[in-house]
Amino acid sequence: MSDDPIDIEALRAEIARAARVENPAERALEIVAVIESVAAPLGIHPVVVGGMAVYFWTASEKFLTHDIDVVMETPDVLTGRLRELGFVRTVNGRHWTLPDTDIYLEAPSSHLDANAAVMEIELTSGRTARVLSRVDILLDRLDEFQATGHEIPAQQAIFMIAGLSEEQSQALNRRAPEREVTKILQAVRKIAADLAAGGEPPDSGELHEIARAALKPEYPSE
Repeated sequence: MSDDPIDIEALRAEIARAARVENPAERALEIVAVIESVAAPLGIHPVVVGGMAVYFWTASEKFLTHDIDVVMETPDVLTGRLRELGFVRTVNGRHWTLPDTDIYLEAPSSHLDANAAVMEIELTSGRTARVLSRVDILLDRLDEFQATGHEIPAQQAIFMIAGLSEEQSQALNRRAPEREVTKILQAVRKIAADLAAGGEPPDSGELHEIARAALKPEYPSE
């Protein structure tokens, strides 16, 4: 843990500046980068996950969200520093708002998967922020689609599959078995290929059926 003093007033000004950044992804990462300044001395490094990470990797307005999900521990000392930065904690304990802005911060969990890869993104301010890798976010979307059959994670997975590099595709193939999403990955790849060939997207009922069919071989009965 660092003993370097933290200039809260300067960081409050940085938060205010970051909240005015026009690009949603850049704004979110700048906010998280300032939070990193008060969290890092505690050995905590917030990582952007969820919908904002999807938007960061796709830049698709279809997936735009103003919520900022981060994986990080939230001990009382960090909660106090967030309060000093101007954040207001909501009653459920893992959500914070920034008054007079549309910033909504959530820390849904404290730890990433053991094999998760994190990318450090250099920002125009000179700060850096951590974002869950494109492959890991895609694995999360596949997992959610398989578990729920919902349209939004399915659409996100289909969109992200289409933009993978060969190296990312190979990493996805290696990682899918450990997350038990191999079958749903195959199904999503087929949907993406069909759409690229001019096919129609599956409707909600079809997506639920695809998810149910994929779930069975991933978790066979004893």
